[in-house]
Amino acid sequence: MPVRPYLGVYTQPLSFIGLPVVAAPMRCGGLPIGVQIIAAPWHEAAALRVAATLERTGVTNAEPADV
Repeated sequence: MPVRPYLGVYTQPLSFIGLPVVAAPMRCGGLPIGVQIIAAPWHEAAALRVAATLERTGVTNAEPADV
């Protein structure tokens, strides 16, 4: 599946309806990916608190478990 045409499939609908979204970086097998944190309307601070907590606790830098 080509990646470029599908990059915004999961992010654009959230942006269009105005929900606050923050992306926290993760390292997965050396690839730079991220997890999206989505909050209720007008609750940007909650999304930023979650992202900061993930970063502070090291969750966003955790390697994936062996499956």
